[in-house]
Amino acid sequence: IGASHRMDRLIQDVLSYSRVSRTEFHLEPVDVEKLVDGILESYPQFQPPHADIVIERPLPRVLGNEAALTQCLSNLIGNALKFVAPELKPRVRIRAERHDGRIRLNVEDNGIGIDPEAHEKIFRIFYQVDRSYDGTGIGLSIVRKAAERMGARVGLRSEPQRGSTFHLDLAPAP
Repeated sequence: IGASHRMDRLIQDVLSYSRVSRTEFHLEPVDVEKLVDGILESYPQFQPPHADIVIERPLPRVLGNEAALTQCLSNLIGNALKFVAPELKPRVRIRAERHDGRIRLNVEDNGIGIDPEAHEKIFRIFYQVDRSYDGTGIGLSIVRKAAERMGARVGLRSEPQRGSTFHLDLAPAP
C-alpha cells in the first residue's frame, strides 16, 4: 500500500512538472498577499498547531502567472514545513523586498538546511538531499521551471542545521 501511494505521488508530480513545462503562461498582475493567504487557508498542514507561519505584510503585487506562482509558493512552503528536525516545530517567515529592481519573495525556515555543494543540485528533477524525508525530488524542479516560464529567478541561502531561505525574484506589477 505504501509503495502504491509513493508511486501515485510520483506520477502526480511528474504530471505537474509536465504541465508547467508545456502550458502556455499568460503574465498579469498578481496580488501576492491574497495568493499567500489563499494557499495557507487551503492546506490544513499549514495551519496551527502544525506550524508557525508569519507573513510580513504588505506583500506587493508582481507580474506573474497566478497558477504557476501558487505552485511555486505551495512547494516552497510545503518544503519549509517538511524538512525540519523531528523535535522542532516548523517556523516559516514569508516576506518581500526590493532587489535589483525586482520583487524578491522570501520563504525562510528553521529547517535542516542544505549543504552549499547541493544548492544547484536540488533543482534537478528527482534529486533528493535527504531520502529519509518523504518526497519525490520533483518539487523544486517544478518551482524552477515555473519561475523560468514567468521570467523569474529562484535561488536560496542555506547551511546545514541553520535553516534555508528560498527566494523568487519577479518583476513588479505595472
